[in-house]
Amino acid sequence: MRSALMWTINDFPAYGDLSGWSTHGRKACPCCRHATKSTWLTYGRKWCYMGHRRWLSAEHQWRKNKRSFDGMQDIESAPEVPDGDEIMRQLEVVVKRARSGQKLPKDEVDWKRRSVLYDLPYWKDQLLRHNIDVMHTEKNVVDNILGTLLNMTGRTKDTLEARQDLRKMNLRPKLHPFIGDNNKTYLPAACFTMTKKEKTNFLQVLHDVRVPDGYSSNVSRCVKLKECVIGGLKSHDNHIVMQQLLPIALRGTLSDKVVRPLIELSGFFREICSKTLRMEDLDRLENRIPIILCQLEQIFPPGFFTIMVHVVIHLVRECKLGGPVHYRWMYPIERCLGRYKRTVRNMAAPEGSIAEGYIMDELLTFCSRYLDHAPTVHNKPPRHQDESHGASKWIKLDMITFEQVHRYVLFNSDDFLPFRQMHIDLLMETNNMDRTSRQQLMKQHRDQFCSWYKSHVDKLDTAGRMEMGDKLVSHAKGPMLDAQEYNRYVVNGVLYRTVDVDKEKKSQNCGVCVTTEDGPTYYGKLTRIIEVTYYNLARYVLFKCDWADIQPNKGYKKDEYGFDLVNFNNLIHTGARVTDDPFVLNSQVSQVYYVQDLIHPNWNVAVKTKPRNVYDVGEGEGHNYDEADSYLEHEPFNVNVPGDDIDFVNFDIECARTNVDMSRERRMSQACEDFWTHRDRTPVVRQVVGSNETTQDSQETQGSEDCYIPAPAPNVLLPDSLHDISPGEYDEQMDDMLGMHEPGYDAWAGPSCNRGESEGAVALEVEDSPETADGPEREAHTQAQSAPELSQHSV
Repeated sequence: MRSALMWTINDFPAYGDLSGWSTHGRKACPCCRHATKSTWLTYGRKWCYMGHRRWLSAEHQWRKNKRSFDGMQDIESAPEVPDGDEIMRQLEVVVKRARSGQKLPKDEVDWKRRSVLYDLPYWKDQLLRHNIDVMHTEKNVVDNILGTLLNMTGRTKDTLEARQDLRKMNLRPKLHPFIGDNNKTYLPAACFTMTKKEKTNFLQVLHDVRVPDGYSSNVSRCVKLKECVIGGLKSHDNHIVMQQLLPIALRGTLSDKVVRPLIELSGFFREICSKTLRMEDLDRLENRIPIILCQLEQIFPPGFFTIMVHVVIHLVRECKLGGPVHYRWMYPIERCLGRYKRTVRNMAAPEGSIAEGYIMDELLTFCSRYLDHAPTVHNKPPRHQDESHGASKWIKLDMITFEQVHRYVLFNSDDFLPFRQMHIDLLMETNNMDRTSRQQLMKQHRDQFCSWYKSHVDKLDTAGRMEMGDKLVSHAKGPMLDAQEYNRYVVNGVLYRTVDVDKEKKSQNCGVCVTTEDGPTYYGKLTRIIEVTYYNLARYVLFKCDWADIQPNKGYKKDEYGFDLVNFNNLIHTGARVTDDPFVLNSQVSQVYYVQDLIHPNWNVAVKTKPRNVYDVGEGEGHNYDEADSYLEHEPFNVNVPGDDIDFVNFDIECARTNVDMSRERRMSQACEDFWTHRDRTPVVRQVVGSNETTQDSQETQGSEDCYIPAPAPNVLLPDSLHDISPGEYDEQMDDMLGMHEPGYDAWAGPSCNRGESEGAVALEVEDSPETADGPEREAHTQAQSAPELSQHSV
C-alpha cells in the first residue's frame, strides 16, 4: 500500500514553514509571491497589502481613481500563480547560493529554504499544495473589523500612527491629525467612527442575542457594554459573528456605503463556507470579492489591510481547486490537537505523552469496533435524538382545539385529496358560481369538509368502508379527546422548546417558520406541543404557535438590506376562533431565531438555520438541487447588494464623518472641516526649542522630520472622549477652538502634552501668509503645517 500527500492544512505561520516561502515582509503573500503589492507604513512600522484593483477588469473606472485609493493609478493585471517549473527554477537559485554562502537578492526571490516536500516527484505538479486556512483568516478579519469600528485600544487600526501615515502618503486630508489651540492633537472622525450611542446599540445586539441550542457559544459573555468593547471570542465565535450577527448589528449604525461592503464581505464568507459549491457561484464570487476589497480600501486606513485581509482574494481560487472548505480548514485539526494536549501528564516530555496518548486512542478505537452492545464513543446516541421529548402530561382537548387539530390533519394528508376534491365539486354544483367567488367557495370547503367527510363515511356500508381502508375510516371520527402535551420535542435533529420553557434558558429554541409552496413564509413562536392519537392508533405531533401577521408593514416587512423583520404584536390565527389555524405538523416547520431590532421597536430580525448533521440528498436523479439557499449550512440573508451595474464613478465615500446625530460630534467634525478649509490662510508658525531667541530655520532643518516632537498617544482625542464634559463646557471650548474668543481651557484634552519649562522656552515667529510667500519659505510652511507633532503650539 502506498500513500500520497494531497495538500497541507495549517495556519499562516506554518504555511511559511512548510512551503519555504516567507509569509512576512514585503512579499508575504504566498499566492502573489514576487508580484505582491505592499507598502511600508513609516509611523505604523509595518507592511500593508492593498492594490486589489489589479483584479478588476481592465476598463474599470476605479483603476484610474487616484484620490480614493493610494494616490496612484493601477493599470497592472492580476498576478498569476507560478507553476511548478518556475518554482523549481527559483529553488535552484536558492540552493546554489546557499551552498556558496551568498545572500539571496531580495528583489528576485524571497524563499527561506527549499522545502523537503519538493523531493516528492509529484509535488511540483500539484495545483494546490498548501491551503490558506479559512478559520484563521476569518478570525483575523473579524478582529480587524471589530477593533477598528469600536476603536478598542490595542486592536484598532485607526490610531495616531495610522493618521500620520495618511498624511505622509498625502491621502484623505480631512482625516489628518491636527493640533488645536490647547496644544493637543486631534483626530477627525472618520466615516467608520462610531459614537457612544452607536457603539452601545451595536454591542447591545450581540449582548442580547440568543441562538438555538448547539448553534454557538454564548457570545454575550464576551461583550462589555459599559466599556464598549468585545473580547475573548474563540474561532467559532468569530465565525458566527462574521457570518450571522455582524450584518444585523451593523444595521443603522453607519452610512450605507460603509455598512454595505461589510455585509457583502459577510455574505462572501458565508457562501465559500457552504456545504456545496457550484462553479457559477464561485465565478460570481471571484468577480465580486475584488470590488468588496476595493470598497474597503476607500473606507479603512492602510494599516487595516494586513496580509490576512489580503489573502481573502485568493480563497475562491482554492475553493475551485480543493472543493468545500470543511475538508480543508483547521477546526477538526485544532480539536484533535486539543485532545492530544490533554493527554500530557509529564510536562518534561510532552512529545512522549502525546505519542502514548495517540497509541492508546488507536487501540481503544480498534477494540471498540468489536463491542457492538457496549456503549462506546462510536455508537453513543446523538445529543438530540429524533422524536425525543421532555416532560409530558395528559390533557383534555376542548372543542375548539379538537376542530382545529382535526381539520389541519385532514387538510395536510395526501390520502384525503380525492375526498376534498369530491367535496369541492359538490359545492360547485349546489352553489351559484356566478355569484360565488373562488375565495368564498374555499371558505365553505374549509368550514364544512370535516362534518361532510364524517357523514360521508357513516353512509357507507361495510364493503365500502373496507375498500376505503382503516385509516380513512377511523380519521372520520376525529382524534381522541385525551392527548399528551410536551414542553420540548426533537425533529430531524433540531430541538424545539415552548416559549415558557425558553424564557428560563440562555438559548432560543422557540422560533419556527413554515414556507408554503407558492405563498409567503410564516414566522411564529412555539407555544404548545400536542400529540394526538386517532382510533387506528395513528399519532400526530402538532405545534401551536403565535403567528405574525404576514401583511406588509403590519407583522412582516423587509428592510433596505433585505432582512426579514417580524412583529409579534400583530398576530393572526391566534386560536380563539374555530376557523383559525394555529397548528402545524412537526415535520413542516424549520427553526429560526429572532434578534431584537433596536432600530425598529417591537420588530425582530428572523434568521433561518439548518441542522448541522442533516443533509438533503434529494428524491432521486430528477431532484432539483437548485432550490434557493439549499446549499448553505445556515440560511443566508437575501441582502440587496449592488450588482455589476453599480455606478463606480459616483461611488465616492466621504472619508470624514459629518452626519453625527449628537451635537458634540457634529461640532467636532465641523471644527475639523473648518481647520482644513482655512489652513492656507493661517499664519506660518516657527518654533525653536531650547532658546529664548527667535531664529530662522535652515533649509536642512525645515526638510527634516526628526526635528518635530511627536505628541504622546494618550493626548489624542477621539469623539468618544468628549462625553466626559458637560454640553456647556463643550460649547465654550469649541468656541475657543473656532477662534470666537481667547482660549482659556484645558478640560477636554486630558493629560497635558507640554514638555515643561525645564526643557527650554519656546519662541514663536509669525510670518506672512503662504499666499504671499514663495520659494523655500512656502515649501517650509507646507512641511510645518503637515507635521502635527509640535510639543507646544499657539497661533
